[in-house]
Amino acid sequence: MIDAKDLITALALVPHPEGGYFREIFRSGAEPMSSKGLTDPAGALMTTDREPPPRNVLTSIYWMVDRRSPIGFWCSNASDHVHYFHAGAALTYHIIHPDGRLETQRLGPDPRRGDVLQLVVRGGCWKAAHLEEGDYCLLGEAVAPGFDFRDLRWATEDDLAAVAPGLLAGRADLRGLLRTEARPDLDAYYEGKR
Repeated sequence: MIDAKDLITALALVPHPEGGYFREIFRSGAEPMSSKGLTDPAGALMTTDREPPPRNVLTSIYWMVDRRSPIGFWCSNASDHVHYFHAGAALTYHIIHPDGRLETQRLGPDPRRGDVLQLVVRGGCWKAAHLEEGDYCLLGEAVAPGFDFRDLRWATEDDLAAVAPGLLAGRADLRGLLRTEARPDLDAYYEGKR
C-alpha cells in the first residue's frame, strides 16, 4: 500500500488552508487550480444569490489528511459538499446543522464498522474532521455550486455557540478543531508555497 508522502507526491497535493493537502482536479469548463479557489469566469457558470452571483457549476478536489496534518478545521461553506472515500483509514466528521443538531460520521472503508463511503454536508452547516487511526485518509470532494473561497467561513467558538449553545462545554475534542491562526494567504496555498 502506498504511504502518505508518496501519495502526496503522486497526486501533486499541496497544503490546504482547512488542514491536510489537496489538489483541485475539476472546475466546470475551466482549468483546475488556475483561479486559486475563486470562480473562473471563463468556465461554465450558474447564477446564485451570492456576491458576486456567478459560480462555476461544479468543482472537485482530492483532499487528504495524514499524521502530520490530521485535522480539517471547523468551517462552513454556502455550497453542498459530497465527500467520497478513496483510500486509507476512516476520517471522523462532526457536522453542526443549522438547527443545532450535532452529527458525527466516519467516512471510511468499512461499512461493517459503521463507516459511510459517501458523506453529504449541506451548505450552511459547520463541519470539522479528524484522523483517529491509520496514517492517512484520501477522499474526493465534489461541490455544487462550485467552490469559491468567498463562500467559506472559519468558525469561532462564538459562531458554534450561536448555533449549538453549550455544545463545546466539556468537549476539548471539538474545541481542538477550531482554527487558531489568522486567515491564511490563499494564493500561497494554490502556488504550493505554504
